[in-house]
Amino acid sequence: MIKLNKMTDYAVVCLGMLARNPGHSMSATELSKETGLTLSAVQKLLKLLMIKSELIIAQRGSQGGYILNKKSSDISVVQIIEALDGPISITACVDSSDNFCEVSNICFLGGKWNKVNEVIRTSLNDISLDDLLNPAEIFPIKSEKEIILNEVKY
Repeated sequence: MIKLNKMTDYAVVCLGMLARNPGHSMSATELSKETGLTLSAVQKLLKLLMIKSELIIAQRGSQGGYILNKKSSDISVVQIIEALDGPISITACVDSSDNFCEVSNICFLGGKWNKVNEVIRTSLNDISLDDLLNPAEIFPIKSEKEIILNEVKY
């Protein structure tokens, strides 16, 4: 199973909250209250995002806080995942993997996972933070009538 790190999931939540108020900064305390995440988790997450990406910027002062550095439509799921988890690699034998495969010297699949990995990465790159906030636009929900009509046609 491909599973996101908990902090990556939290990052999507926090970035989504920042995206709901474009141009307005939010403090870690405000993000914690609005998202229901613990303050310590939000603080740790914001620090990681500041260090490992350019997705957010910090504003100092009495009205300071954190703000998205790009429009939510310009932030891809890949950028969020890679900021916290590093390069996407589904197996240790993918070219971009940080890990080494112990059986690479006898494996007949060496390098063949690259195509699968690239398809996953490309698909995730095509989905923006904005798409996640408005899923009906990227994953249209069919009405009950449309579903019934499609079943009758086939």
